[in-house]
Amino acid sequence: MTPIVFDGNFGWLHPADGPDGVVLCSPFGYDALGTHRGMRRLAERLAARGVPVLRFDYPATGDSAGDPTDMGLWRAWIDSIKQAVAQLRAASGVERVTLCGLRLGGMLAALAAQELGDVDGLVMLSPVLSGKSYQRELRAHYRQWVTLPETLDRVVEPETDEFVEAYGFRIYRDTLASLLAVDLWRDTSRPAARVLLLDALNPARVDALASHYAQHGVEVERQSFDEYSRFMTEALDSEMPNAAFDAIENWLAAGGAPLAHTPAAVPQRGEDGAGGHHVAPGVLETPVWLNGGKVFGIYCLPDGAAAASAPAVVLLNTGAESRIGNGRFGVRLARRLARQGIASLRIDAGNIGDSMPLAETLNLDALYSQTSAEDAARASRWLVERGHAGGVLVGICSGAYIGLHAATREATVIGAVLVNLQKFRWNDVCDEHGKPMATATRFGSTRSYLRSLTKPDKWLRFLKGESGGLGVLRELAMRMASRAGVTLADRVGRLCGIELGATDERRLFAGLDERGVDIHLVYGVLDAGLEELERCFGARGTRLRRFEHIQVAFCKHTDHAILSSVAQENVISYVEKVYRGGFTKLRQPHIAALDGDLRNQPGERQSAGAGPALAEPGSGFQPLGKA
Repeated sequence: MTPIVFDGNFGWLHPADGPDGVVLCSPFGYDALGTHRGMRRLAERLAARGVPVLRFDYPATGDSAGDPTDMGLWRAWIDSIKQAVAQLRAASGVERVTLCGLRLGGMLAALAAQELGDVDGLVMLSPVLSGKSYQRELRAHYRQWVTLPETLDRVVEPETDEFVEAYGFRIYRDTLASLLAVDLWRDTSRPAARVLLLDALNPARVDALASHYAQHGVEVERQSFDEYSRFMTEALDSEMPNAAFDAIENWLAAGGAPLAHTPAAVPQRGEDGAGGHHVAPGVLETPVWLNGGKVFGIYCLPDGAAAASAPAVVLLNTGAESRIGNGRFGVRLARRLARQGIASLRIDAGNIGDSMPLAETLNLDALYSQTSAEDAARASRWLVERGHAGGVLVGICSGAYIGLHAATREATVIGAVLVNLQKFRWNDVCDEHGKPMATATRFGSTRSYLRSLTKPDKWLRFLKGESGGLGVLRELAMRMASRAGVTLADRVGRLCGIELGATDERRLFAGLDERGVDIHLVYGVLDAGLEELERCFGARGTRLRRFEHIQVAFCKHTDHAILSSVAQENVISYVEKVYRGGFTKLRQPHIAALDGDLRNQPGERQSAGAGPALAEPGSGFQPLGKA
């Protein structure tokens, strides 16, 4: 597969030699994150059968240019599909084109096909049929999200006509108005010569649409989509809908040239394709390959050479989500940094997003693997090889774990901002089938449960037997005992110089501190990761105070996965201020950046307080030791 950019839209061309091509139209927002791996697998399957495929990001989504607040986005989304059809025809010389869309992508594909008038086929996977019903669905998803334990300290957005939001992704007023006006039964009649409808959500309404198309001379095939619920979930748990993919392949073969019977090998590495292109004024992005074509990334630079010799930021995957990040966090941060003259590289670690090879399934052990840490380390080395003074790693949840362990092994890493880190060490928790043998995080943070004890409705539910209160109380008692043990160990250590408990974790941070790597541990005030911090380093991580280069900060209104706009602004502001504060390694005159060697020399260490002071953390943050 080859990266491609057309009219500011980023995409992937999966080349093949057949006369029939397919343009894949992705769903919106969180749906696109969760199904990214599956849509890529469909593209690879079709290309292996001789069908060239183009998949891409609509304007202001994914890695494409634009911002969700831009005017005219709905029109731009439809036009981008028409541009993708022209691009596929020009790049592969196909005679016939089929559009294949999932959820909102199904609606957009139908509208684009209706306007084009020469589309041979249209595949609609559980398509959005009405803009009004889709808006209600998004609002319901938001209301569901704010009830989750990991969002207890979030800021609830008011229901407004200015935008609709679900899981960090927003559709603003201008786009929303266009969406609300669409009804596929009214706005499309003969979008293509042949239509395949797979649906498990609205059988009656989809049957009505199929009948409507048939009355206008369309050859319609209707099938169920029984794998929908297992496919349309978060990226880590999303399962490949192979039966649906088989149906698409068979339908394509029945309506065009026979598909190849001997599948070509799925490419094991990407190929260099699109060069640098502007995604915003003064912001240049280039798709790049690392580690021999196994790790994919987007190199984001400000115009000019201002950032050439400065440190660059490496943005790591959150869970199994692609480099784009929850709520498009990775893209938003990268481009905001570029406007301040700061370069960045957002990567997909092995088996995630668009890196090679594509994993059929993912599990927690894969996300927390040392192989992923090595990919992050290579990204920092890659930046230094291009003249940057070092790499600054930024990761959330599993990305924070990967960043921590990449920093321990890579000399070019000069700092890291690690957000809502859940574990300092990872012991494999999955069985031979990739299923967790034990729940990774059984309970939320102690603070969240103590807060819930002050709410009368919680006690009422407990008295009625509607909640597992006794189990929570037992867990809290065990945590209190563990904290008491940590406090005792700390006092023994201070009095006798004997280190007790969590020695592996302390060695990890001691090594980073000795090398002068600036590590910032950032937690939402109710995040479950605080349990690990306090288990190893006492209340609020006080035992980390002994390390000069390890900082701990807590932030209000910061959900675990950094989905909300407030949480994103908090973390972005923190990263910016950390960068402006400078990095210890670069303030040490005896360290040279030549050949990527940024390690401390034996016996030489910066004295406490040397160099400019770190800027005060962003809004809502409380540094370690402050109330």
